[in-house]
Parts: sequence; structure tokens; C-alpha cells
Amino acid sequence: MSSIQFNIQSLFALSPGLENPADWAKWQQNQCQWPGDAAAPASSAIPAMMRRRMSPLSKIVVQVAATLSASEDIVYSVFSSRHGELQRTVQLLQEILAGEPASPTAFSQSVHNTAAGLFTIATKKPIPATSLAGGVDGFHYALLEAFIYLNQHPDKKVLVVDFDAPLPEIYSQFEPYTNAPYAMGMVLKAGDQVQIQRAAPAPKPKDTTLPQALEFYRQWLNKTSSFEMESARQHWAWQVGDFKCSD
Repeated sequence: MSSIQFNIQSLFALSPGLENPADWAKWQQNQCQWPGDAAAPASSAIPAMMRRRMSPLSKIVVQVAATLSASEDIVYSVFSSRHGELQRTVQLLQEILAGEPASPTAFSQSVHNTAAGLFTIATKKPIPATSLAGGVDGFHYALLEAFIYLNQHPDKKVLVVDFDAPLPEIYSQFEPYTNAPYAMGMVLKAGDQVQIQRAAPAPKPKDTTLPQALEFYRQWLNKTSSFEMESARQHWAWQVGDFKCSD
């Protein structure tokens, strides 16, 4: 067993129809039901010229990252996503198969680290970034990456953003969740407000019904001080000592 720990300086999440803490609180109270036919969240932190070329998912991610970093001295960032820009990648491949020329812009923004790169461009902040694709446990691996950095630099702050969107229709049979596109971000610093113990999973683990980042946020909104998440490879036991972001 191993453990990681940190303090949460600030937290912000976005999804269509869920743009502030009150919206998310209603979502949590309504058994995590997603608003129907909701408009895309505002993306005012992104320059208009950039917004026109970005995918809907990238807009959400960069808006979250830019909002959190606006008033914080961030020195390192970690972006995690199970599928990244798969929607755009599939569209690009379908256009190529149809004999159409590949769009250079679409190609450059179809990679897994698209959001991380666009974040630094939009904010004009040369912040080092790591992009992770850790499968179902990607959110926890991002937290582990942040913890390692904070352990070496306890006076610094790290931005962590986990995001994803439903799979393209061609891959719908592999879709484990029913969530809408989302991005959930946190600014972390050294401390022991949150402690996570990692262990081997049970013989028959039960996956959460939400991506792990959203499962965490659901528990946070519910002020659950002790909860667990599990996948086929990992078991994560959470202890939260305080449900207030640090000053």
C-alpha cells in the first residue's frame, strides 16, 4: 500500500448546463442527472481567434484551467484524460477515408496533449505541463504526479485538470459512462487535508458509475469524509479532513 496527500487551494468544474457550484450542487442532489440539451459553457477566458478553431471539449478544459490559474501562481500543470480529443481524431480519419484532404488545424488539435498546449497559449503562461492517459485511473495518476512534484517542491502550487467526453458513436459499445463532456480542475499545494491510500483491488472490483474525477467531486459536494473508488487494477481509499478550499 502507498499513499499520497495534498491540500486543495481551489476547485472549479464545467460541463454543459453546469457552470457554477450551485449548478453542480443540484446535479449531485439530483443523483448526478445531466441537464438535457444544455448549451456549452462560456469560454470567455479564451481569445476569440482561438475559440473558433477549438473543439467543444478543449474549450471547456482551457476555460477551467485558465480560470483556476488566473489568480494563482501555478508552476506546474497536469492534464489527464482517458480519451482526449478522440471525437476530433475520428472525424479526421473519416474525412481522410472519404478522400478529403486532412485539415492541418484539425490534425494539430487531435493529439492527447492538445488542451495542455492550448492552455499555455491562451493564457500566455509558459507553465510546464504533463498530459496523462491512464485509463480509468487517470485522475488518480494525475494526483500522484502532482503529489510527487509537491513532495519535491513543497512551497509551490500545481494545477490538475481531468476531462473527458462521451465516445464517438462508432465506439459507443465501449462507453462505460453516460456523462456529458466535462472538465474538473484543482489547484493543489502541499499538506494533508486530503489523504489517499492506494492498494491492490478486490478480486471482483466495482467500477464507479462516473469517471473518477466526477465521483470525487460528487463526494466532495456531499461532504463525505471517507469513500473509496476501485478499478480492475487499483483501489483508492480517500480521507478528507476539511471541505473548504485553502486560503
